[in-house]
Amino acid sequence: MFPEERKRRILERVRSGGSVTVQDLSQAFGVSESTIRRDLRELEQEGLLERTHGGAVAADPTRAEPSYAEKSDQNRAEKMAIARVAAGMVHDGASIILDAGTTTLEVARLLKDRRDLTVVTNSYPIAAELAEAPGVEVIVTGGSVRGTTLALVGPLAERALEQVNVDITFLGTNGIDLERGLTTPTPAEASVKRRMIAAARKVVVVADSTKAGRVAFATVAPVSKMDMLITDRGMDPRLAGELMAWGVQVLTAE
Repeated sequence: MFPEERKRRILERVRSGGSVTVQDLSQAFGVSESTIRRDLRELEQEGLLERTHGGAVAADPTRAEPSYAEKSDQNRAEKMAIARVAAGMVHDGASIILDAGTTTLEVARLLKDRRDLTVVTNSYPIAAELAEAPGVEVIVTGGSVRGTTLALVGPLAERALEQVNVDITFLGTNGIDLERGLTTPTPAEASVKRRMIAAARKVVVVADSTKAGRVAFATVAPVSKMDMLITDRGMDPRLAGELMAWGVQVLTAE
């Protein structure tokens, strides 16, 4: 069977069943799993499906990146549970970076009682949330605002982050994949996130389980760059185990 015919049939299976696995496709078409992974990668690059850990799901061609308000409503209980675990790591006198995002905003809401806390952020919703907290100094990076995420990006944000050194960076991500690493929809946000990683002694990714196995357009960093992942009970246990094999501590929020 020619590769194009195989990819056409893979798409038919995805669209009819909603999802497929690499193992099942390998057996069905009599080719190696690496060949199937390459097919799925090429189909994803064409926007025809979305890869997940161990397979793929149907792409929704009518939907672009969700707005900030839409993301705020998605998986709210999981985000709040993740935020409680993350906030528990932040002690009085610490210095942290809070990446722009709806999960990191939940973290910010739990830090208002800290004393002598320094928070660097590229999110003006986070800055506004913490502005009146008496024991919190808020440093905003500056930069251009992305409307869909309310994140500050660009050279101004990157230069600001190059001038700080913090205890912990709490990083958001749109996708976590062993092969492609941490990913996000735009190169501008990816570049800012890389500066956040470089500025911290410890990198903690806060991401609900829907991000597992997903791959967005722009690569931020390999998974080895994160020290810890805080996620929810829906996390794929196989992916969690593989991350731990890479030296990443995985915490599950209840």
